[in-house]
Amino acid sequence: MATIKDVAKRAGVSLSTVSRVLNGHPYVADELRSRVLDAIEALNYRPNRVAQRLRAARSHLVGVIFSDVKNPFYTLVLSGIEHILSEQGLSVLISNSNTNQDREDNFTALMLAEEVAGLIVAPVQEDSPVLAEVVQNGLPVAVIDRRMCGLSVDTVLADNQSGACMAIRHLIQLGHRRIAILNGPQRLTSGRERYAGFLQAMGEAGLDIDPGLVWYGDYQMESGYTLTRELLRLPQPPTALFVANNLMTIGVLNAIHEAGCNIPEDLAVIGFDDVPWAVSLNPPLTTVAQPSFEIGVRAARLLLDRIAAPDRPACTTVLQTRLMVRASCGAAGRRHKTQQSERR
Repeated sequence: MATIKDVAKRAGVSLSTVSRVLNGHPYVADELRSRVLDAIEALNYRPNRVAQRLRAARSHLVGVIFSDVKNPFYTLVLSGIEHILSEQGLSVLISNSNTNQDREDNFTALMLAEEVAGLIVAPVQEDSPVLAEVVQNGLPVAVIDRRMCGLSVDTVLADNQSGACMAIRHLIQLGHRRIAILNGPQRLTSGRERYAGFLQAMGEAGLDIDPGLVWYGDYQMESGYTLTRELLRLPQPPTALFVANNLMTIGVLNAIHEAGCNIPEDLAVIGFDDVPWAVSLNPPLTTVAQPSFEIGVRAARLLLDRIAAPDRPACTTVLQTRLMVRASCGAAGRRHKTQQSERR
């Protein structure tokens, strides 16, 4: 089936222009309108019937696009968003881009077609021409979890650098020196800032960075599993591992257990993102907790403020993280204590 993005491409216009034509907006040049209508006919494009039914309630809808709804972080963020929007009689239309830019672009176009009151998005990339155009055309938008390059937009995120720094300091205080990091993509704010926190703590302690202990995943469980298996095969494996998000942490734990290693005696582990089941693991998982619910609350409030005052300056809110110390690295093993004694 043809999509609104296909129509835009064939007509040689933007997604927002197609949306305006579909919704009968008067301020579209006749030549552009004709090109869009010709493309619609040639592609046999038909707007989604469900979307047409929703359009009657468009003034009461807010679009939410998450990059990966499998991640429990976004479930908690959504709870915060709905908590605030429901008080205003607004409903949420949620989409999952599944870390795919084309899907995000198509869902953005759908939100425009529904004439949502505003949009809250965790973008796949920090540079999105489609999202930039949406903001420039005046749709109220709030971005969460990462910054957008060159785009003045309301943003809510956690203090990633501080959170990662706390985690590494904790491991160093426990006597660990060979500390590995399984980081996220460096194309994203979260990945770069969490790596910066790792570098900060190691630098403060005067510890050299071993390039062989710096690894990059894609925030998915499989990458955590695969990369941890490789880490454990090193001639000198790390004694501690910091993992930059919760899905990768699941893969890490699976690989460690499969290898017959003990946590924290053989490998101490700290994850980033706290989840309710972290305390139920064996051993309970030490994590850096993001204020996920509060991120959703702040994003919803910023969006409502933007709707009320479209011309106000863009605002970036950075919320503090907390280190939740549990048994996965709560005590240094005998080996590390012996090493400390030898150093003295």
